[in-house]
Amino acid sequence: MSSAAVTRAPLTKFLKEKLAEGTRIPWTTNFNHMRRVPRHLTANSKLEFDSFDPTNKLSISIPRNRIKFWNIVPGDRVRVRGRHGNHLREVWKIRRLENIVEFLRKDPSPGDPPAYSYASCQLYIGHYPFPPLPGSTEPRELPVFAERLSTSSPVWNSRLNRWVWNRFATRTNPVVPGLKETKILIPWPEAPKQTIEQPGLYDTKEEQLTKVTYVPPSFSHNLSAPLPRVPTEEEYIAGMSHPTKKSWFGDSAPVEMYLHRELSNPHSRAKKMKRWQSHQTYKKSLLQDYISAEMRELNGRSTKEARAEATFKWREKLSAEEEAERRRRWLTLAVADKAKKKQARKTRREAKRRDQLTQLRLWDAPNQIIPKDVQAS
Repeated sequence: MSSAAVTRAPLTKFLKEKLAEGTRIPWTTNFNHMRRVPRHLTANSKLEFDSFDPTNKLSISIPRNRIKFWNIVPGDRVRVRGRHGNHLREVWKIRRLENIVEFLRKDPSPGDPPAYSYASCQLYIGHYPFPPLPGSTEPRELPVFAERLSTSSPVWNSRLNRWVWNRFATRTNPVVPGLKETKILIPWPEAPKQTIEQPGLYDTKEEQLTKVTYVPPSFSHNLSAPLPRVPTEEEYIAGMSHPTKKSWFGDSAPVEMYLHRELSNPHSRAKKMKRWQSHQTYKKSLLQDYISAEMRELNGRSTKEARAEATFKWREKLSAEEEAERRRRWLTLAVADKAKKKQARKTRREAKRRDQLTQLRLWDAPNQIIPKDVQAS
């Protein structure tokens, strides 16, 4: 895909979030940061950075204002122009989507690292000798920064799978004596070398990784010989559950033979389609059974009426099955336990009320009448 096509293609939400987080990779492998951002992703695109002005908010720049080939990358040392001081800062991360450069904090205070725009940063070239000041004989060494940069034509390196170019300083601050008309090559920062840590107590040793734990079964070299029969699931489980008894299919049978059902995803598209097709076949066969049963006993009805009544019974059966399945899914263990506790409370409440009515006793008091049927009994 060409760079123009990539630029026209919009960003997805995932890619926008990844680019907004920034990167610590110094080289350019693609131009995803040049894509346009859809409007529904730019509603909350303003990001606040911990810089000299806490109220400064830098938003995502439009594609034509973004930098395509970055000359300030993680690992470089730069200074920020203006009133931010003349001390060196190490680039920690770059945000290609916002043209932002982030630096490491020297103090362990909380918060995000300070961030500044790409245009306000000047690359550090090195310390160069300068003539002594008037009235002094001691030479000086001052830090030199690049005010203006130029680059060679970017070339795609298929071996490294990235774009490669050189960067030069055409104007410096302060101006280096004797190098006014000469380009100064600025080397790229060296990538940190990956160190292989020694295996610890909880790491797997190399001899354990290279240990042979499975030997495939031996087959007959005669082409006319029959192939060995694959054991059934019951035979396989019975043979593996009794390690003292030698199974007839050999000890070299793989353990993963019948694990495809447990390890496979039950929500895959193929399995959903298979279950749906199976259910459609079941509904068709059920309808045919109802129609056949009604056709065998017409009882003075026409075939059209019998078919309509069979279709009605078929729909009622499907509705009842769907309702039963819905209730089965709803009746989880938590719901069943809650219903059981509720029924137990209701039973205790009814028993308590029945005991209160059974043990009810009226004390002798005026204006009380005992029913005749009670007196007779």
